[in-house]
Formats: sequence, C-alpha cells, structure tokens
Amino acid sequence: MTHPLPSSPTLSELRAFVAVADAGHFTKAAERLGLSQSSLSAAIGRLEAALGTRVFDRHTRGCRLTDTGSEMLPAARRLLHDLDTLVDGARSAATLQRGRVTIAAPSAQCTLMLPPLVREFTQQHPGVRVAVHDIAEEHVREQVRTGAADLGIATQTDERTELIATPFYSDQYIVAMRKDHPLAARKSVEWSHVCKEPIIGPLPGNPVRRHLDQRLAREGLQLEYRYEVSLPWTMVGLAREGLGVSVLTLAVKPLVDWLGLAMKPIGRPSIARTLVVLRPPGRVLPPVAAAFRDLLLGSKAK
Repeated sequence: MTHPLPSSPTLSELRAFVAVADAGHFTKAAERLGLSQSSLSAAIGRLEAALGTRVFDRHTRGCRLTDTGSEMLPAARRLLHDLDTLVDGARSAATLQRGRVTIAAPSAQCTLMLPPLVREFTQQHPGVRVAVHDIAEEHVREQVRTGAADLGIATQTDERTELIATPFYSDQYIVAMRKDHPLAARKSVEWSHVCKEPIIGPLPGNPVRRHLDQRLAREGLQLEYRYEVSLPWTMVGLAREGLGVSVLTLAVKPLVDWLGLAMKPIGRPSIARTLVVLRPPGRVLPPVAAAFRDLLLGSKAK
C-alpha cells in the first residue's frame, strides 16, 4: 500500500509564518496581512502539518519560535525576497519600467538611423537600457540567431533563414563623388554610366553588395570595384580624394553631405534594397524588445 506524499508548504503559508515571526503575535500578524485571525491560524496549522512539526509555541501573550521555526526563518525570508524580486522585475519589464533590449545593426544604421530612436525610446522608458551592437552586416543574423541580440536590422535577401524578417524601409541606391566629377554634372545617372567608373564599394560577401551585384547581373551589368572596404565613411572618404565613385544607399546621405560630396540617385534600371527587422522564431519577444520593434517599424511608416 502506497502512502500519499506529504504536501509542501505554500507561499501564502510561508508569508503567514514570517509575518507571525515578525509580529510575535497572531492578532498583530493577521492585521498586517489583512486576514482574519482564524484564517491566519489555519495557514500556520497547514504549514506545521506539512512540515510534521510545530514552528511556534503559543502562550497567552503571544507566541515564540520553536527551534525548527528559528532555523527555517532565514531561508523563508530569502525565498520570499527572491520571489518578490522576480515578480517585481517581471512586472516592471511588462510595463516597460525596467529591462534591457539589444539591437544588432550595421554601422551606417547605428550611426544615422538608430540614435534618434534610442533617444526617443529612453525618454519614454527611462528605466529600460538599450544596447546597440554596431557590427558588420554579415554578422547581424548570427547575433539574432544565437540570442546575443533581441532584434537585428539587415538587408532583405533571398537566402532561406529561420529568422522572422519584417520589411520596414526601402533604401534607394546613390552614387557619391567629388563635385567636379563628370557624373555630378549629369541631369540623371543610370547604372550603365556607373558601371563605367572605378567603384568604391563594400567587401565581397557583404549582403548589400551581394544584393546589388545579383540585381545588376540580371540586367547584364557589372560594377568594376577598385576599392573594397567595410565602412561607408571609408567609401566616401576615398571618393572625396577622387579615387573613384562610391555606390551607397540614400540612408547615408547625411554623411555624403557632411563631406561636401555630390550625390546622384541612380535611375534605370530601378534598384532598391529593403531593410528588415529580424527577430528569432519560436518565442515571444520580451515586452521591452517588442516595444522597440514597434517604434522602429512605426518610424518609417510616418
């Protein structure tokens, strides 16, 4: 014949135990907890039944802890404190009072797109910390996949991925060059004109370059890369010295203007890249991450 396992103390019983231990009296503890004295006594009775021993010695003027009660009181306090901390943290995160959200994005977006959004978000939710990982675009997906980042910003590609990608921004290609360059004097610039120039562009394997090269190949066009670099400011710096023309996207226009270069949108064939917000599949975003994602998506819908 099997015997039922003894029940474990409940959290409400442990709270009742700590309250009585602190007050030294059942009546005072019941008042602090907002319970009737009979309900409190019943809770202590269930606790003692679950433990198989008494935790208080009652007397006419109150009660005192037994040896067992004295031994378990510190652990009971720690358990309730840890639980309250956990619950408070979860509630604070759910109401965006506290928490942390991490975004991985290419350097251009970290420089020009994200800072005003981070400022707006932290003004609305000062208790939330926003961490920005400015990395090469080819590493963004891996950071989201491994959980190193809650969200990622990257170029939409045809590659299959388990990540959830939400398009939010279409970014037109431009060519940047010195103001005395012949292309700067043209009323309109087409890809056939750009393909005749020495190009300053991203490294092989960069998602932006891969997207552009694939689209141009469909039209029978190919860029002649003279300089292949990682960062957009390096591209415009080289273009400023007349070492070629830089193919970039409209998102970096402030950088082009700052260096005093000429900029032309590239017309036929019409090619644009789409930026997506990446998040991992199979799990619900934490509230702070979901709030930042919504802000990011809304920023380009205004």
